[in-house]
Amino acid sequence: MKKFVAVMLLTALFAGVLPATPLIARGATVLKPLSFIGYGSVAYSQTDRYYDWTEGEYKPLPSESKSATVATDVIVGASPLPALEALLVAPVLVKNEGGRNAVGLGDMSLQVRYGVLGGLWPVRLTLAAALALPTSAKDAVIKLADRTSDIGIGASAQTMAIGPLVVHARGAYWLKGKSDDTTRLGNMTEYVVFPDLALGKKASVFATLSGVIKEKRKVNGVAVPNSQSSTQSIGAGMTWNPFGTFWLKPSVSMPLAAVSEGGALSPFNAKLDLWLTLP
Repeated sequence: MKKFVAVMLLTALFAGVLPATPLIARGATVLKPLSFIGYGSVAYSQTDRYYDWTEGEYKPLPSESKSATVATDVIVGASPLPALEALLVAPVLVKNEGGRNAVGLGDMSLQVRYGVLGGLWPVRLTLAAALALPTSAKDAVIKLADRTSDIGIGASAQTMAIGPLVVHARGAYWLKGKSDDTTRLGNMTEYVVFPDLALGKKASVFATLSGVIKEKRKVNGVAVPNSQSSTQSIGAGMTWNPFGTFWLKPSVSMPLAAVSEGGALSPFNAKLDLWLTLP
């Protein structure tokens, strides 16, 4: 019985908390030609529940299995041509689990984004593609990232302003690579939908519905039972433009356990985004 519970806990922690990736971090608006962007985000989460597949519900994690993570994404990019962006994403993570600590680089990624609709169209649409590389340390005390080569495709859409309101919808699909010679991680779908309500010219507030769905991983071509996860969340936040082209966006979200399954959950996820565009 103890061995069975241990396997379930390992499966939950392997699936983990899966926040949205930087592939859907930006809206459908693209940079002006020959412009640059510096973007950073700091997110915090702490797992406290794992999914018991036998009972079909989330249960408290033992204290030695809980983990706390601070994840920082640094993104730099430029627009070499009209409607085109190229970006480099470098994540840095600090993780604590069972009294152990690890700090290091996560899996870096390269992105390209192309705006296909804009101008006078009522909806803006930008398509994106990304390549994630296994740059995290192989011998870290705690695993900081998948260490797989992944390909992601995504899209960001937003309506033109309807009075003070803009509606955003973003999604992506990731083709996951192998974590070793025998194990292929499950492909992943992520999405976020939110209305953004302007409060004058300097600020806005928003409420989000988001989700991350991970398929079963496979070992030697055979799907591993109960290795999938589906996490649905609601959240809220605001954007603030204190000066020039510098923006701040604090936000918080919480998982909806009743419509989620698999993996491990955090009671809440807190995040702060900030970005600056030049010129």
